[in-house]
Amino acid sequence: MHLLFYLSLLLLPITSAMTLPRTPIRPDTIISSSNLAISYVESCSHDTTEDEPVTLFIHGLDSSSHTWRRVQQSILSPSIAIDCRGCGHSDLGNPDDFTPDALVADVKCVVDAHPLLQKKRFVLVGHSMGGRIAMCYAAKYPQDISALVIEDMDIRRRKVDSNIIPNFDETKALSFERLHPNLDSLKEAFGSIGYPADMIEKWVRGGRVYEHGGEYWSDVHPAFRALCYRTIFDSNSGSTCWNAIAQHYANSNTVKVHLLVAGIGTVCEQESIDEMIQCMPSTQIKTYPNGYHSLHGSVVEEFLCDLKKIIAD
Repeated sequence: MHLLFYLSLLLLPITSAMTLPRTPIRPDTIISSSNLAISYVESCSHDTTEDEPVTLFIHGLDSSSHTWRRVQQSILSPSIAIDCRGCGHSDLGNPDDFTPDALVADVKCVVDAHPLLQKKRFVLVGHSMGGRIAMCYAAKYPQDISALVIEDMDIRRRKVDSNIIPNFDETKALSFERLHPNLDSLKEAFGSIGYPADMIEKWVRGGRVYEHGGEYWSDVHPAFRALCYRTIFDSNSGSTCWNAIAQHYANSNTVKVHLLVAGIGTVCEQESIDEMIQCMPSTQIKTYPNGYHSLHGSVVEEFLCDLKKIIAD
């Protein structure tokens, strides 16, 4: 499964959202309760009304809010895409403070601080690891959510040594610097951690690594991958949060939970999906036969069509 998933990342079409050219947009920033700068990108092309739906996007590993740029531009309704701590332009902070609760608190700070999200329910969309973070958020703040969308992620526990990056050097990942004097220096730093050259090149083409004030910046922080595996994947948080969500929404006819599964190189195991359905039978599941792990980057039109329906519902 690891090989198929890795190949699915490399085979994403060059026109996908994953390879959207970098635009000169500097995210807005708030200061979280942990005193970290947490960045986000707002998309709102018109004056909003009080009852207009708003969507909050959470990205996965080796990514940032940039992955949602085309989606945000396409759905037309207001949206916020967050940079998780350590990613994009958000601070990483002390690795010892990196926990599921801390990641949820960062999201909550954006929710409480932003006028589009304050005092109203919103659609929460999480891709891959972002799906796990979205589950943690919904488990703690179920009243904030009007719909929960999990893009290609299940609830099973994943050991640290199941990391798909071969020979991943966690020590170097934790000490990684996102700003480098030139592109070769940045590529070398990624390579020393274990990232394959073809993956790095794809990030450069897609805008995850780019020129920044005469130097080169990476929206990707390997420490985020390392710490997510250690504190989220290699734990029971997936099943714990999913059970909590099921209890919260057991008697709700207004909150819908959607699980969107890739047909090619999915990270979801059928046994885990079955567990999710057994726990919450109302979960609405769709499999995209031609979709890779990043559904929003591979089956763009179908994903957007479904997401717009979820938002409007």
